[in-house]
Amino acid sequence: MTIKKSAAITALSLLVLMSAVSGTAGAVPAGSNNKSKATAPVEQNTPISSTIEALIAKENTVPLQAGELKILYVNDKKSNPYETLSISYMPYRFSSVNEAAQKLLSLSGKSLLIPTSLPEDYKLQDVVLNPVIPMFFSSEYKTLRDQLKAKAQAGGKKVISQSLKWSNTETSITYLRNGERVNLRSAPAYTLPEGVTLAQLPGDQDENLNINGVEAVYTVFGPHHGDLKVQLVWSSADGSVDYTLTSTKNTAQTKAELEALVTRLTVQ
Repeated sequence: MTIKKSAAITALSLLVLMSAVSGTAGAVPAGSNNKSKATAPVEQNTPISSTIEALIAKENTVPLQAGELKILYVNDKKSNPYETLSISYMPYRFSSVNEAAQKLLSLSGKSLLIPTSLPEDYKLQDVVLNPVIPMFFSSEYKTLRDQLKAKAQAGGKKVISQSLKWSNTETSITYLRNGERVNLRSAPAYTLPEGVTLAQLPGDQDENLNINGVEAVYTVFGPHHGDLKVQLVWSSADGSVDYTLTSTKNTAQTKAELEALVTRLTVQ
């Protein structure tokens, strides 16, 4: 198996380093071996007129319910110079692994993988089911953008939105112990288009591992990942799913303990 992902970066990093705008919700999948060195991201704000802000607020008047997604397009060059979409959603959140597994099965027909054992005293915080958001470089994203842009222009609208169907699911399982946090995330694998690279931020240190035949990348984070300390990334045997295990700076897990979790996943 060839590992395709390695270092995680934030949505903001993608925004600055690739001159692209992500949606208002969702997460950037784990990074890629196709990486470039980069400086820490600097947020760049695009000014939005009060008129556009009011129109956006109007479109978002009704709160989203669990499982609902919305895409929004601003038909204004000054407010949206890169012609990007805003994608928002409300995830499913569970305090029970069994309930989450049942919902995942009904949404995608897939089973929930959980660790068979954890370091002592760790308790489940929650299981979150998120929709897989189209990446800005994907053909799906471009098709959605072009459709909304055409509707906005045909109707003479500055802001337009519509619901989006939940099509695929990524999972996030978080465990806590006295403020320490370990998170296991799984998401469908994706392939970066030619010429697109993800960034390895300053201070990040990658190490390639082989854990009982499973290729993985262990990353010790630098100062640009909030409270995250380390990350372990690997793929399913068929390469269709990426797994990301992260822990926070205050966690006491050793590298060996995190590695052990890779081979201790079971279907719930």
